[in-house]
Amino acid sequence: MKISLKLLLMASAVLLLMSGCAQKVKIKALDPAEVGAMASKKKIAISDFKNDKLGLSGKIESQIAKHKLDKKRYFTILSRKDLNQIMAEQKLQSSELLDEATATKVGKLIGAQAVINGEIASSSATSSQYKESREKCLKYTKDGCAQYKHYTVTCRTTQAQVSANINIVDVETGSIIYGDTINKELNSDSCKNGKTISKGQALNRLTTAIASEFVYKLTPHYVYFKVTLLENIELENVTDKQEKTFETSLAYIKAGRMDKAEKLLRGLLDELDGRSYVVAYVYGVVNEAQGKFEQAKKMYAMADDLAGKPVDEINIAITRIDRLIEKRNEAKQQMNAK
Repeated sequence: MKISLKLLLMASAVLLLMSGCAQKVKIKALDPAEVGAMASKKKIAISDFKNDKLGLSGKIESQIAKHKLDKKRYFTILSRKDLNQIMAEQKLQSSELLDEATATKVGKLIGAQAVINGEIASSSATSSQYKESREKCLKYTKDGCAQYKHYTVTCRTTQAQVSANINIVDVETGSIIYGDTINKELNSDSCKNGKTISKGQALNRLTTAIASEFVYKLTPHYVYFKVTLLENIELENVTDKQEKTFETSLAYIKAGRMDKAEKLLRGLLDELDGRSYVVAYVYGVVNEAQGKFEQAKKMYAMADDLAGKPVDEINIAITRIDRLIEKRNEAKQQMNAK
């Protein structure tokens, strides 16, 4: 049975709460795109969405255009001007691109591998206000407040919602790669949030959120989480010097100097004849933090063998590292796909 990375990270979060003030290390890992089929569809065209007075298609285009992974653009967006010109030549309306056959025809003419189309299914925004009584102490005595000022403030609220249908059409096959409805809502109260949000601002935030959620699904991305360290060597016959070396390695980890920590831990593990599961585990975490997942896996397996009993941090690490390697490899395949 496969365990999702999300569940593993949740388990890690629970462990963090249980571990109190134990030192933690930030880990960076590569996750694949949810819509894996887009890996081979990197030349895309984005049509004007139907009923799109909120500029959702433009926000999607902007976010895809600026998205970079390891300083490289993941997608190539074909010119909206060229798309509109072809639409005009074919005497087509943007709403007609919601039809897969039409999207495929136009996509081939412009040289796209996929066409993103959609519509704003619904949107609304309302504002209202209400009065709220307040009091403020003007004069204090040793017995408490002796004089109050009572006054009324006006609280302004805004409620908004946007629902969008978004599709991605495979130009080669004419089939839909992805299709979903994304809904977003916003409720703002100036007396609770401390800021007044206009209806226009609310709708803009919601369409930006929809664009962000959609684009996030299309591209590999980095995720960040924290891993708890073990801070005490479990062996009885450890010298003061070895204890000091371990403490120094933890200090370097805290300072973000993984290179120095790795060197110290490697030497310490040799000195201890590879007998400490704590040192092996922390060494594994340092490798994981540097993106050396295969080396981390070896250290976690060593730590598990040495422990001779279940250790929560090690159990989670062993399962997590396999999932991280699997997801990284899948993401790399997506990035290298033509």
